[in-house]
Amino acid sequence: MNEEQARDILERYKNGNCTSEEKEIVERWLSSLEGKSNEWTPKEREQFQQKLRAGIDSRINEPQIKKPFRGKLIFRAAVALLIVTLGLVAYYFSPRQAENMQPALAETGTVVNDIEPGNNGAILTLANGEKLVLDSTGNGTLAVQSNINILNIDGQLIYEGDASDAGATTYNTVSTPRARQFRLQLSDGTKVWLNAGSYIKYPVKFGTEDRRVEISGEVFFEVATVSNTNGKKIPFWVDIITGQASGGVIEVTGTQFNVNAYSDDIPLKTTLLEGGIRYSNGNISQTVLPGEQIQLSQEGAVRIVKDVNTDAEVAWKNGYFTYDKTDIQVVMKQLERWYDIEIEYKNGKIPNEKYWGDIERNSTLSEVLKILELSGVKFKIDGKKLIVTGS
Repeated sequence: MNEEQARDILERYKNGNCTSEEKEIVERWLSSLEGKSNEWTPKEREQFQQKLRAGIDSRINEPQIKKPFRGKLIFRAAVALLIVTLGLVAYYFSPRQAENMQPALAETGTVVNDIEPGNNGAILTLANGEKLVLDSTGNGTLAVQSNINILNIDGQLIYEGDASDAGATTYNTVSTPRARQFRLQLSDGTKVWLNAGSYIKYPVKFGTEDRRVEISGEVFFEVATVSNTNGKKIPFWVDIITGQASGGVIEVTGTQFNVNAYSDDIPLKTTLLEGGIRYSNGNISQTVLPGEQIQLSQEGAVRIVKDVNTDAEVAWKNGYFTYDKTDIQVVMKQLERWYDIEIEYKNGKIPNEKYWGDIERNSTLSEVLKILELSGVKFKIDGKKLIVTGS
C-alpha cells in the first residue's frame, strides 16, 4: 500500500464509502491507539489525536470498537496504514513538528541519549594524497588540477573547466563516512549522489574514448550524454567494488540509476530509473530496462526484478527512509550507517518484521524508533548502540 492508496482509503472512510474490510482496518488501528497509553506520553498522545482529528475528520475519534484490539496481523496492517497515511511519519514526528514534544521512548526510560541524524559532508582525496574535509570548508575553489577548477558551492563539489584536453589522467576520490552524504558534479556534467559509507574514484578529466569511475556503497548517478569530436557518444562505465571482490561493471549510455553495493548488504542491487544500462560480471551480461533492478547474490547468481518500487530505492537521496515490505535487518543497516551506531539483537534473535512507509531522514533516532515500535518490536538506545529487544 502506498501513500496515495492510504489517502484514498481514509478519504473514503471519512465519507462512508470504503469497503467493510478497509473500514475494519482503519477502526481497529484507531482502537489500538487507545491501548498504547503506556508507550506515549500524555502530551504526545494529545497532540497526535488533535492533528489526527484535524487531518481526517472528527468522526474518526468517535468510539467505533468497544473492546481493545489484540489481533497482531490486522494491527500490523493498521500500523502500515498509519505509517503511509497523510505523511504521518514525516509530519507528526519530524523535528519541525515535534519541537515541543518529549524525546521518543522517554516515558519507558529506554533513551539514555538521543542521536542526531547525519548530514552533508565528505572527504575529498586529491591526486597528491591531500585530504580535504568538505563539511568544514567554505564556498570557493578548493584546488586546480589538469586545468580543472574544483569548487565547493553550497555543499556540492563541482569540477569546472576545459575537459577536452586529455593529458595525463589524474584521479580524485570522494568518500562519505557514516552519518554523512554528499553530492558532486564531474567534469563531464555527470551528477553523483553518495549515501553514507560510500566512495567514488574518478578522473578529474575524462578521455575522449570512454569515461570510467569506481564506486562502493550506495551511489546514484545522473549520467550526462557526451560525444567526441567525431560525433560518437562516449560510453560511461561504473566499476563496482564490494569488499575485496568485484561487484561487476555497468555500461551506461546516458541515464539515471542507483547502485546499492555495500559489502555487508546482500544482494547487490542496481536499479534503473531512466535510459539504459548493461550489467556484466564474468561471463554474465544482462541489459536492464527502466523500472527494473538487477541483483547479484552472494553466490554470484544474477537475476532481474521487474516493476521495482524505484521511489523506495532512491528515497535516501530525497531525504527519506522509504520502506516497502522491508525486512527489519535492512532497516537496521540503514539506521546503522545514517546515525553511526552499532546494532545489537538481544539474545541474537532477529524479529521477523517488515515495514512500510516513509520517515524523514532528518529525524532523530528516537523519533524514528517511536514509529518502528508501533509494529510491536522494542528498541533500546545505549550510548552509540541500538539494541533490538524484540516484541
